[in-house]
Amino acid sequence: MELTELIKDYVATELLSSIELDFLEGELWETTENISEINTVIKAPKNICKKLELDEKSCWQLCCAAVLDSSRPLKNGQNRVDDFKKLINRYQISSI
Repeated sequence: MELTELIKDYVATELLSSIELDFLEGELWETTENISEINTVIKAPKNICKKLELDEKSCWQLCCAAVLDSSRPLKNGQNRVDDFKKLINRYQISSI
């Protein structure tokens, strides 16, 4: 499985299996845990960002967070997209 392919599948179908969502959660958790070691992230295509209602220059990790927020909302009302944006800003990570 690959993060980008799963996000593309979700954008096309709005469906992912529990295993695929588990994979995305693991990928986002791993990135979050190692955020201090990341310098840059890769921008997702504009059409994917638009479909997920994100800024057109959003990275794949933000797209992942948006898919998870839509498919598996957090019970405490938190928002993965907002949380990840804060981390990007805090660690001054740039998009390429």
